[in-house]
Amino acid sequence: MKFLLCFILFPLFLFSAPNQKIVLQLNWLHQFQFAGYYIAKEKGFYKDAGIDVEIKEFKFDVDISKAIKNKTVDFAISRSSLLIQKDNGEDIVALFATYQNSPLILLVIDNGNINSIEDFRNKKVMITPDAKGTASIIAMLYSRKLTLNDIKIQKNSSNLDDLINAKTDAMSSYMSNEPLQLEAKNIKYKVFSPNDYGFDFYSDILYTSAKYIKENPKITKAFYKATEKGWKYAFEHIGTTAQLIYTKYNSQNKTIVNLVSEGEILKKLAYPSSQTIIGALDKKKLQRIVDVYKVIGFISKDINLDEFVYKHNSYQMLSFYLTPHELLLFILLAILSIILVIVILFIIIIKRKWLLTNEQLKKEISIKTKKINRQTYVDFLTKAKNTKAYSEKIEEHLSLYNRYQTPFSLILLDIDDFKRINDNYGHIVGDTVLINLVKIVESTIRKNDFLFRVGGEEFMVIFSNTSLNEAKNVSEHIRKNIEKSLSTIKNEIITISIGLCEVKPKEDKSDIYDRVDKLMYVSKNNGKNRISY
Repeated sequence: MKFLLCFILFPLFLFSAPNQKIVLQLNWLHQFQFAGYYIAKEKGFYKDAGIDVEIKEFKFDVDISKAIKNKTVDFAISRSSLLIQKDNGEDIVALFATYQNSPLILLVIDNGNINSIEDFRNKKVMITPDAKGTASIIAMLYSRKLTLNDIKIQKNSSNLDDLINAKTDAMSSYMSNEPLQLEAKNIKYKVFSPNDYGFDFYSDILYTSAKYIKENPKITKAFYKATEKGWKYAFEHIGTTAQLIYTKYNSQNKTIVNLVSEGEILKKLAYPSSQTIIGALDKKKLQRIVDVYKVIGFISKDINLDEFVYKHNSYQMLSFYLTPHELLLFILLAILSIILVIVILFIIIIKRKWLLTNEQLKKEISIKTKKINRQTYVDFLTKAKNTKAYSEKIEEHLSLYNRYQTPFSLILLDIDDFKRINDNYGHIVGDTVLINLVKIVESTIRKNDFLFRVGGEEFMVIFSNTSLNEAKNVSEHIRKNIEKSLSTIKNEIITISIGLCEVKPKEDKSDIYDRVDKLMYVSKNNGKNRISY
């Protein structure tokens, strides 16, 4: 019997079907922008779904829409401009929108030439050749009465040096990419984001054709679910994901710190609120985008959004419609449920009052309050990050330094003679000085640097991926800005003393804190309002 059973089952194992091969085409080079797909592949989510996914990096000679038509790829990534292609009669179904708000921006060097949308008139602007791929930017210009004829369109070279060297005045970019590169070079810049002007378009939309879905319904659904799982993991584990991309998908040679910063920025675009469903495609929002495209002349007619949005998109699955009778019944059930919950809560409260003494209640409240305080990372007065946040962030930077030799520097700054300010003018004035100091420092440092309040009038700044020499320049700017800009009180100019150092091998957080603390006191003992490094 055993021999017979093996004889029957062996051919089944021999000829079992391998995972189905599908090809995903990216619309740009490898970076955190596509992290969810890398995670789904490398963590085995696709494999568990019976799929073998090949992820193709973008090449400038590839027409992605033609690749879908010709079936050289099965799925691809694009922007909200897919609606324009749908209007032109192309077979397109949108499955998943990674970013609820587009990272697409117009980037300019902060040299005083461009301070508003109106200043783009007669300026050189690098965008895609047909402009439709950057339709949200075009809509932003239109909102300030600027047409394509009012600007000098240049083909986007994707070379940031063209912007730095003034070969162009502005460049369409991703807020999670090029701005970080400028910050690494200590170049000041300005961002003009369509989101700030009401054009919150979707971005990085995963799509395929209706024909492919009809022929492969199970594979499409499995690919969707595994992708959704990959993105949730990627944004919940940004550090781990950044290391994976650094190791296996780093064709642009980005640093770990850069990839982490990119992930933190993109997470906010994928989850603009706590209620956001990852990948959601809301038909009401899509209709608003269609209406904008109509105004700027990119779309000529209404689009059947029921055909455009994949029927298993998470947002669609959670949306439902009721008849008036069903709606009334639903409301009555909801009211009864609320009443039931209130009754249960009332019973619980009464029971707890009988079981707990006043002292026990006070103890419970105290424990909960301490727990909340431990969980907070923000200083209540100044809104800067607090000591707990500093402790975690310095450990993170030390870990990156020990693993990948990623340098960082930090400063400890202390307000000179702060006690005299409090004694002479009161704590309200003192608090105002602290709040204004935080605003000045935050406006001087980069987005991927970190400010912490670590004492009464002591503040720490961590400069990510920054050498000592680079940090000296920024520190001097901070010192001068505070001396110049911080409010003068009865002819008393407020100054700071700074200690500055760069991380050394084998240092822990106590070592580096002791070193920068001693340097700060060197500044104090040598006349104040200076930097010691």
